[in-house]
Amino acid sequence: MIVNFTIIKNETSWNASIHQLNSDVLLRHIRMSGSVTDFDLGLSYCEMTNKGSITDSHQNTIGSFSISA
Repeated sequence: MIVNFTIIKNETSWNASIHQLNSDVLLRHIRMSGSVTDFDLGLSYCEMTNKGSITDSHQNTIGSFSISA
């Protein structure tokens, strides 16, 4: 599956191919490719829309991700 990431603050976006959807995999991609300085990140995901949001330690939305087959 392909994950499409977007970080709002630095206008960064990229795609990654993953084999298993879990928070550890998503956070690893965000930390490596997202140029984020806050490593205390939160994720929320909606299975109906296949979309999720990325929040910082203050619960501010800093980006989003979506899953495609």
